[in-house]
Amino acid sequence: MQTKDKANTVNALILLYFATTFVELVSSFFGFQPMVLLCRVAAPFLLIAIYRRNASQSNPMIYTLFGLLLMTNVLFFYKESSYFSLALVISVVQRLVMLLIVFQIMPKLRYAAAFLASVPFLVIFYYLNSITSEFTLFEFNTLFFQSILVSLLGGVSVSGYLRNDNRQNSWLLISILLFVGLQFVLFIERYFFTVISLRVFGLIGVVLNAVGFFTFCKFVNAAEKERKE
Repeated sequence: MQTKDKANTVNALILLYFATTFVELVSSFFGFQPMVLLCRVAAPFLLIAIYRRNASQSNPMIYTLFGLLLMTNVLFFYKESSYFSLALVISVVQRLVMLLIVFQIMPKLRYAAAFLASVPFLVIFYYLNSITSEFTLFEFNTLFFQSILVSLLGGVSVSGYLRNDNRQNSWLLISILLFVGLQFVLFIERYFFTVISLRVFGLIGVVLNAVGFFTFCKFVNAAEKERKE
């Protein structure tokens, strides 16, 4: 009975999380900014609740990750360059924490295979960085370092899945591919359409970010369950 109640609670939290994402999308489309900010603040707390209900033991690094998510959600809400630059720096730390969590969960990772699998991502992001001229040197360096971390995460997820396509690695692959897509959207929205504002890319970014963090949370929970089994 207790297990059923726990499952119902988790399902309700998941439903509320995606309902919050949907409300953010609608509010963003119609320009209701206070509701957008409220949804962005609520999302990390809902993820923490989902993680805690599924986890038998807590990982402090997960709470650090969701705390950083809260900060970037708020800072990216403001379009001013100073806030955007600070959000970029925090998002770099965010990706670094994600990489550390993955290394912690996958201690037997084959680093050579992961590095080789990250090369295609590195080449693509390097090309995007090199042809983009609409940002400052600070933003360029920060975004380039973030691209390296995302590429490493991509390499780890692809190599892990090819070695063992279990539930844990499947969730990780889905999550990281979503974050790779988010990195593309960041380039397109911020730098390639500075004059023509394309709202659709912002909406796509919201979906990729929300589902990416949710699936990463599922990866952590799945890894814990597999260790227990």
